Amino acid sequence: MTEAFLGVDAGTSGIKVCAFTREGQLIAKAHRAVPVITPYSLWAEIDLERYWAATAEAIREVAARVPSIMSIGLATTCPTTILLDGDGRAVRPGILYLDGRAQARLDAVVGSDAPAYARETGNRTSTSTCWAANLAWVREHEPAAWARVRRVTMLNGFLARQLSGQDAIEPTQASYSGLMRIGTAEPSWSADLLAVWGLDAAMLPDIRSCTDAIGQVTDAASALTGIRAGTPVALGAADTAAASFAVGLVDGGKVFESVGTSGVITFCLDRPDFEASFLHRQHIIPGRWLAHGAMSTLGGAFGWLNNKVWPELQTLAELERLAQESIPGANGLLFLPYLAGERSPIWDAEASGSWLGLLLRHTRQDMVRAVFEGTTFGLRQILERGSAKWGIRPERMLGVGGGARNRFWGQMKADVLKLDYIMSDMPDAAALGAGLLGAIAAGMFTSAQDADLPLIRENAVPIKPGPQRTLDTYDHMFKIFDSAYPQLRDLMHALADRSSDRYADVETRPRLGTRASG
Repeated sequence: MTEAFLGVDAGTSGIKVCAFTREGQLIAKAHRAVPVITPYSLWAEIDLERYWAATAEAIREVAARVPSIMSIGLATTCPTTILLDGDGRAVRPGILYLDGRAQARLDAVVGSDAPAYARETGNRTSTSTCWAANLAWVREHEPAAWARVRRVTMLNGFLARQLSGQDAIEPTQASYSGLMRIGTAEPSWSADLLAVWGLDAAMLPDIRSCTDAIGQVTDAASALTGIRAGTPVALGAADTAAASFAVGLVDGGKVFESVGTSGVITFCLDRPDFEASFLHRQHIIPGRWLAHGAMSTLGGAFGWLNNKVWPELQTLAELERLAQESIPGANGLLFLPYLAGERSPIWDAEASGSWLGLLLRHTRQDMVRAVFEGTTFGLRQILERGSAKWGIRPERMLGVGGGARNRFWGQMKADVLKLDYIMSDMPDAAALGAGLLGAIAAGMFTSAQDADLPLIRENAVPIKPGPQRTLDTYDHMFKIFDSAYPQLRDLMHALADRSSDRYADVETRPRLGTRASG
């Protein structure tokens, strides 16, 4: 019987569970969709009971096909703020990284000390990199829920608790807390930062290694999932960090792209030299750091088109076919992809998306192509910022994730970014990274630097940039894209203020009847 390890990639809108052989071959996979709950402007949450039920169901499906699971590792969307009571039960829905409700609270606490805060934490004042602000928001607006809180955890900690009865946090998720100095050799909670937020360290989980076996599958979890009781469970890492590990991004100066609901270009750093428009965290590998240029809805923009704009179109492939009927530059139509605010490079929770230049002559094909192009222009902004900061201008870039397997989009990335783009034949990099961390915890490999780890290799023929005429068209449209947000920022904020007026009494409204977005 072939020994296998299980990797769980628990994302923003879906869960993938993958079983791999010791050689890294994918032998079974299950997927479950989960809704993002958006009851009010700037809110983005998940129902944790529903999320765990979907995860357990997907694990059971894989376990029924692969009975020899030796370990479980977790990779999860980050940060997802989860508050537990004394019995380990969630007191409210989990708050996703897309959620911007606590930004005003964060700005008020940090105030004019934003540069000092960035030096302390390694990150800017954003709720995407400071889940401490979510704690402050709940304490202020939901005092009854806060009174029940005894433990704070992240999504991988929550899932680990459901599987093993134990939870903790690891450096890749603790880096986005606003409560830890990430440039230090040994990760630990900062007493000074805890004091800034008025938080007790006793509420926070212990910081453990990504490869630690923090527990074993319990009898109760075994009955739900079909995984043998006693199977080691590793905490794993944040999803993009797990993908970075799976592609072997362990040396300073290397770059890769990952595409899910969000889209990220990641640089590996061998010293904590940070760039203000990126998110930064400690790597799974000690003595390394990851710098993520992260767009909030790179892949999510296409889910929005499928679910909200043209629901008769079911897949990315159908959108691609439409886009191919337009031309480079989308006949002069531009799309701003800020559908849930934006992180890199503009960092504005109140930014909003739009088509610019829309005329009677434009078709649905132009509109769809403009979305492909607008998301890719956002990637170019990120790549140019990182290249200028660290002196790294890659000639080739590996892409992983479902969206990275789209050849039409891959050609567009090669053209817009002006590099050789390589589509990975492994779409489940985060799940593989998670699985490998679990396998290390179970003793199948010696460490995160074991030479026998079956990492993803560049084995595909690269997509090269196309004709100069296409490159010139994209250069022209990119210049307009690059200048659009600064000119529209005030209008976006005025619209956001108008929208949020409807929810001024949000803390007094019932939580029933929330609606799910794609």
